[in-house]
Amino acid sequence: MTANYQKKEAATRLAYAYAVVSQAVKMSEIDNGPMEDWIDEVEGDTGETNTDETKTFVDTYVTPYLKVVKQEQMRTSGMPYEYFRRENGKLVSGGGHTHYSIALTNGIYLHFNADYTQEDSISLRIDTNGEKKPNIVGRDTFFANFNSKGFYMNGSGNSRETLLKYCKGDGSDACGALIQLDGWEIKDDYPW
Repeated sequence: MTANYQKKEAATRLAYAYAVVSQAVKMSEIDNGPMEDWIDEVEGDTGETNTDETKTFVDTYVTPYLKVVKQEQMRTSGMPYEYFRRENGKLVSGGGHTHYSIALTNGIYLHFNADYTQEDSISLRIDTNGEKKPNIVGRDTFFANFNSKGFYMNGSGNSRETLLKYCKGDGSDACGALIQLDGWEIKDDYPW
């Protein structure tokens, strides 16, 4: 596959995942009230409590509103497979912190974690092509969040210049917000 095709596919699948999860949140709010009320239930504990909170949140507020083919709960901070991010210009293992994963019918994986560093927050890692490689943040893996502000891509609200700087550096968790800001396209200056 050419790089241009890979970029278009990643951006298209990210836009789809974001739209589907956003729509699920809207439908869930009709049934369950405003998201800020359900996110208040997330304590941000560690260990099994964190895993249980994540599973409860996803099963109650997200999964019923998506077409899901697979659900997987992990009781450790491990991942169903390894992914990588940039640090100091090099690719390094992305580590853990996924406690509950679901696979959509089109192969997109959504990996959730009740953020133990912050109460009232669930982080979401969107893997646009599932277990297929490269599993690199900013290439086929992107981060979003559920919290009292709503559902949004990590880094949203920053300027394009700031997002590009983050995406090129160690803040690659903000690459999805850059793609979103650019109209769900990967521009020529994007660090592919």
